[in-house]
Amino acid sequence: MPKSRWDAPAEAGRTRYSPLQIVLHWAVVALVTVQWLTYDAIARTHSSLMRPKPIDLLEHSVHTWSGIAIGVLMVARLGLRFRRRREGSRLGWKDRVAALVHSGLYAALLAQAASGFVARYLWGGAALAHVWIWKAILALLVLHVLGAAYHLVRRDGVFGRMLPGPRAASGGR
Repeated sequence: MPKSRWDAPAEAGRTRYSPLQIVLHWAVVALVTVQWLTYDAIARTHSSLMRPKPIDLLEHSVHTWSGIAIGVLMVARLGLRFRRRREGSRLGWKDRVAALVHSGLYAALLAQAASGFVARYLWGGAALAHVWIWKAILALLVLHVLGAAYHLVRRDGVFGRMLPGPRAASGGR
């Protein structure tokens, strides 16, 4: 019996994510949270019925630059993901579902960053796609969090692979 939920052995030969992958993951989580907290300012700054307040303009700018940062970080994550591919022969149905959710998140976050950039700087009509992609991201995030909770409850070592810190650094060994 493991001493804690972090100490369970990692699944068959799978190692902990690299420190860079962990930092990029949690940086994207933080920036997506910033996006969620600042998105209302976009409508307020573009409203024809009210004049935006200085805080709205600041939040709009934060939203824009956070979105650009997400795009850059997701390109970096994608590059790291291609460098660290898993063998397909080891994938069971749960791994395939996880891979589908992860691929969906990568695609949606990249599309969200791109559509936000286009809507802000090139063509305002892309804003509608930006809104719908956000809804897809929320659905994928729910699935991702449910998957993480599943592994936390199972105590199978998967949850700890993406956690920072020395306790998780052992890779569950």
